Amino acid sequence: MAATPSAESPALPTLVTIGVSHFCEKARWALQRYGLAYVEDTHPPGFHRPAAKRVGGRRATPCLGLPTGGCVDGSDAILRWVDEQRGAAGKPGLPLYPQEPAAAEEVTRLCRLFDKELGPAARVWAYSHLLYTRQIAEAMASPPAPWGERLAMRMGLWLVTRSLMARGLGINAENGAAAFEVVQRVFVEVDALLADGRPFLTGQQFTAADLTFAALAAPAVGQAYANALGLSEAMPAAMREQTERGVVLS
Repeated sequence: MAATPSAESPALPTLVTIGVSHFCEKARWALQRYGLAYVEDTHPPGFHRPAAKRVGGRRATPCLGLPTGGCVDGSDAILRWVDEQRGAAGKPGLPLYPQEPAAAEEVTRLCRLFDKELGPAARVWAYSHLLYTRQIAEAMASPPAPWGERLAMRMGLWLVTRSLMARGLGINAENGAAAFEVVQRVFVEVDALLADGRPFLTGQQFTAADLTFAALAAPAVGQAYANALGLSEAMPAAMREQTERGVVLS
């Protein structure tokens, strides 16, 4: 769980995040699932780069700075680190990555699919609807980000950040529609995997594939995710219609 360090507490890993990022939620979820203590260092977009660099990362989030030195970069690498720590510390719970080769290969395949296709597509689709709303601006400049960064965003830096995000991520209506088609295609594949009644994507065991799918699908499932960000009232009609009808459309 995220902790507040004190002079008496042992050094803890530092998870550098952008608060609204679903990739950061993936890393956060894994750490919390296995009860691994950490400190979260949350920043608005742009401010995350120097924060990541300070802990030895490559200026992207999520990254996990280790108290012994070094940094675990990226959500997939963090999940694998968590699994190693779980085993070494004897934490309860099944491993995120199965030992059986065929199952491990399938988990890796699904995680790659979700990381490379679902996550980026869900982000582009959600931002194509929400990037220019007042509520997303407020979410980007909310606690627990440092007050100075929040103030800078509220004083106008958000307009610059928004422009850079739109350009860098290719946020527009056309790309948003194409991204939603990618999300639908991935959901169809997931639906086919679960059609035989299995409780989890690779069978009877919760794995990194299930965690990755749940975290990265969050922007595409609508109301619950919007409520988490305080954005439910800001959802444009077209976005609300898609999420209420469901991602997989018949």
